[in-house]
Amino acid sequence: MNTSIFDRRRAGLLAPVYALRHSEDFGIGDTISVRQAIDFCKETGFTVLQVLPVLETIGDHSPYSPISSRALNPALLSLTPESVPGLSPEMIAQAAPPTWLAELRTGNVRHDAVIPLKMQLLLDAHAAFVTGTEQDLLDEFTAFKAAESKWLQPYTLYRLLVREYEGNAQWPHWRPQHRGYPSAEEWIRSDADTEALSRTRDGYAYIQWVAWRQWRDVRSYADEQGIRLIGDLTFGISAASSDRWADPTLFDEGWSMGTRPLTHFDTSKEAEKLGQNWGFPPYRWENHRSSSFEWFKGRLASMAAIFHGCRIDHLRGYFRAYMFPWPGGAKHVEFSHMDEAEIVQHTNGLLPRFVPGPDEEAFSASMNEIQGRELLSKMFEAGGTMDYVAEIMGEMPDYMANTLEELQLPNLNFPQLLKDENGSIIPPDRFREFALVTYANHDNAPLASLYLHLHEKALADAGGPEARDLRALLAFAGWTDEPPAELGAPLLVALQRALFATSARLAVLMCTDLLGLPIRFNLPGSYGKDTWNERLPKSLGEYLNDPDYGPLISKTSEFIKDSGR
Repeated sequence: MNTSIFDRRRAGLLAPVYALRHSEDFGIGDTISVRQAIDFCKETGFTVLQVLPVLETIGDHSPYSPISSRALNPALLSLTPESVPGLSPEMIAQAAPPTWLAELRTGNVRHDAVIPLKMQLLLDAHAAFVTGTEQDLLDEFTAFKAAESKWLQPYTLYRLLVREYEGNAQWPHWRPQHRGYPSAEEWIRSDADTEALSRTRDGYAYIQWVAWRQWRDVRSYADEQGIRLIGDLTFGISAASSDRWADPTLFDEGWSMGTRPLTHFDTSKEAEKLGQNWGFPPYRWENHRSSSFEWFKGRLASMAAIFHGCRIDHLRGYFRAYMFPWPGGAKHVEFSHMDEAEIVQHTNGLLPRFVPGPDEEAFSASMNEIQGRELLSKMFEAGGTMDYVAEIMGEMPDYMANTLEELQLPNLNFPQLLKDENGSIIPPDRFREFALVTYANHDNAPLASLYLHLHEKALADAGGPEARDLRALLAFAGWTDEPPAELGAPLLVALQRALFATSARLAVLMCTDLLGLPIRFNLPGSYGKDTWNERLPKSLGEYLNDPDYGPLISKTSEFIKDSGR
């Protein structure tokens, strides 16, 4: 544990891949963008680059709702003849005219245009590749399919059927012979178009091979530049995933995972009343146990091949999961308008619950601890030397805190949530050493938005909680002047300097908090096609050379160096 990233004091940059830009992208960040982000980190003094999950999604574009536990997202691949065997400039020119690409590069990600375009180009490249003469690469592709067959075989058939159903991944609504992996295998073998269907199916295996090659090369490039990469292990996967389709016994039907009610200012009303309902099927850990956690450990082994470290999303959920007896999305909104009596009437008496049980009861707390420790041991076993950082914040039961300390498992800390009995943020030297400290990640308002919210509320009520939070944040930054109306460069750099001065080994700035931008990547509880699509207005390289942002980034680099990171 902690052999690669938490070996010393470091500074990191967090950037969702899709939000990055480069001059030749297809309207979404890709592996070229990541390589350029590595260059940016190298030049500015960051030694860690953190990204959100890079698994494939369909329909729901949240990277935390993947349709496979292993399949990498084709939308995040770079499409150049050098990086995609079989792809030619002519194919690109025909499918993606320059004028259209120029349009796609403006504004935010247009998933409905970008994803079909990239998928078609990749499948066209596959058709050219398998009829080509690059025998070494053909052999490599064959070896990849053999090595990854356990998950790749069901995934490719599932992905073929999604195409047959015109992008509809909701397999419970497919024809009966398509609703499960064994019967779908019988169907494709006996179908009159089996040869053509099998070629397309092979195309999805090829796409994953291309993805594996590109991300493997990104890892190698990061190694060359001395940059550590942190990926993200999603806690759940989509209810319409290929994993649940292939082996439903691994999941608990009829329930949906999420969190208990949240009270932050930047959550949806549904999340405030009932909690977040992610719509993920809960795990039946007893069935995973019977297979020696093969599926679970496979996820970690895949991540360890391309990342130096891994953020464990929602660590609490591995100790005990919060479950709803209804689906997420619109159905959760519907239930949020009911009182408890109405809810039990619609659910035959069922209410949201913790499994194994609530932490407040001694027996269930002990069961929670046993489960969490067992699952963590499987993570460490499968991940090898990969570092971990646990997404677990705020107050936690003693058994969780003790587990983190005993395992020296770093966790995520937000300074604004670490306060003493007087409401002040704890001194910099009192931060947990084995921790990732940051002001915000994808689920939080960036500093620019947080500060504006606190300042406006403080003006309206000088004795209110937001006014106290504002004073605590300013004191942490060492700010003694009058609070500015907005987060300008002087206060931003003071906050950055304070973050890097903490005793936590890893201090991370979200890309928006490096630049002071109010871009919001996700509002907890929100969903739909217009979520998870915000992009940085410029590439990181352009910001570095910008007359306004360049000097700001240079200041950040100074703080990184001065803090011994």
